[in-house]
Amino acid sequence: MTVVPRRQLYLTALTILFVVLLLLVFISVSTYRNLNRESNAAMQTVQRQALTLINALEAGARAGMMMQMAGKDAIGNLVHEIGRSGDVNYLYLVNAAGEVVHHSIPSLEGTRALWRPEFDGAEDVRARVRRLPDGVHVYEVAKPFTPMNFYLDPTRTSSGDPANVSPTHVHSRATVYLGMTMAAYEAARQSDLQHAMIMGGIVLALGGGVIYFFIVIRSYYLLSRTLQETRDYTRQVLASMAHGVLSIDTAGKVVSWNQQALSLLGMPTTTIDHLDLKTVFDFQETGIARTIHRGVPVMNREIRYQRGKGNWLPLMLTVTPIQDETGSPSGAVVVIRDMSEIKRLEEQVQRTEKLAAVGRLAAGVAHEIRNPLSSIRGFAYLLGRGHGEKTPEREYADVMVREIDRINRVVTDLLNFSRPMTLEPEITMLPDLIDHVVSLVSADAKKHGVEIQIDCEPGIPRTTLDPNQITQALLNLMLNAINAIERGGAVDIRASTVDEGAGVEIQVTDNGPGIDPDVQEKIFEPFYTTRERGTGLGLAMVRKIAENHDGTINVQSPPAEKSSGTRFTLSLRNMKVNP
Repeated sequence: MTVVPRRQLYLTALTILFVVLLLLVFISVSTYRNLNRESNAAMQTVQRQALTLINALEAGARAGMMMQMAGKDAIGNLVHEIGRSGDVNYLYLVNAAGEVVHHSIPSLEGTRALWRPEFDGAEDVRARVRRLPDGVHVYEVAKPFTPMNFYLDPTRTSSGDPANVSPTHVHSRATVYLGMTMAAYEAARQSDLQHAMIMGGIVLALGGGVIYFFIVIRSYYLLSRTLQETRDYTRQVLASMAHGVLSIDTAGKVVSWNQQALSLLGMPTTTIDHLDLKTVFDFQETGIARTIHRGVPVMNREIRYQRGKGNWLPLMLTVTPIQDETGSPSGAVVVIRDMSEIKRLEEQVQRTEKLAAVGRLAAGVAHEIRNPLSSIRGFAYLLGRGHGEKTPEREYADVMVREIDRINRVVTDLLNFSRPMTLEPEITMLPDLIDHVVSLVSADAKKHGVEIQIDCEPGIPRTTLDPNQITQALLNLMLNAINAIERGGAVDIRASTVDEGAGVEIQVTDNGPGIDPDVQEKIFEPFYTTRERGTGLGLAMVRKIAENHDGTINVQSPPAEKSSGTRFTLSLRNMKVNP
């Protein structure tokens, strides 16, 4: 799952919010304008109808002048007729004194008008919305009543011309009042309100959608971030594990891994991505096939793995199935554990047990052997001195003494090897110690015609170690090298710092015939030797000294850059280095 950056996520959300807000404003303004426009249009329609009726009243009044001379009140009749129209609630005329002279409801004639607006001219119109006692709203329009441009007088000549027009005529300075029903207006208003409610519902829905959208966006972001944090934490846990971890699918393809797995398998990232693990491990032999297909876990299966063209590496595999929601296997997790250190510790325990047995044997045998040897040596020496120097008896006695001394050295070496070694560290200049060792073996090297070369890295600091034990280890390595090569050979001893100055390495390399690969793993075992007069304790003592310093001793025969010879590397790690 790809996690969208928070800034990008909220920028998209704000853009959508801005568009929705613009839409909400547009809908709100449009609804408000439509609401007022419909209301105003309905009100204007009612007012036009009212003015039309008033104009019709005035026109009828003008047309009924002749009838008025015949004794008929045309204006009163018109008021009654127009008042019976469907859209007219009432119609009445008020004279200058405020008295109702004509009313569409005859019972209200003679009453006083309650609303007397002021007019600016004959064509001026006043309007108001009035609520009647029964709760009905009417739209009331008031206008000066001017059917003709002069005051009316019922007294006329026979020709019909007005004569003696009296300013006190009943219709002079009269005002007409027309009350229109507001059913159309109310219907339009109700329609506008319904439309407004619908649009308001749309606005609320859009607003709710925006809020819900933000809730969803935030929930998505929080979920995405939680998943990413969980994935990062899981990746960190896998990367911090001391063992290699691989996950594979049902086809055996590698899906995920940690760096330790790459290191143990000796593969780069580009190689292991979607690698078919069947090309690395035998699925049938290791049991991985049963785990993938039947969900049977494999616990602590030890195998030997050859990393590239290098050495064989002991590994321990633990394979557990990955199951889906239905419980069916969908892959497996392979945990790879490097057993090199455990194997080394097991071998060390075995050696320790063997040394303990040797120590017990040496402690019991040394006393029983040394005492008789001392007596035999003394008598052999005295016996040889009882004969002349050139006599065979003297020569035989000297041979006996030398062999007794050799037996005594073997017993001494055996006692030293079986005895626990106490480390007595001192601050030592390693180049000076190497020079001292070379000076000790120079006579043997000259005797065998062997050249010794020293190569010490410049600036090697002072190192805390046991100089006597390291001297003994280097002496054993140098003497073995001198005795292994023929006359005219060479031995190189080289010293350098490793691990950024945290340790040192000493290499002793010869150009002799080398060591058979079949016996390279055995040469450090006690009493194993390929020389007729060897005791088999020299290299065993070297390894014991190296382990006493928390170091290692390794052999390469031949060295990587040569076709013959042997190289022993004494590595002293985690040594205290003094500037």
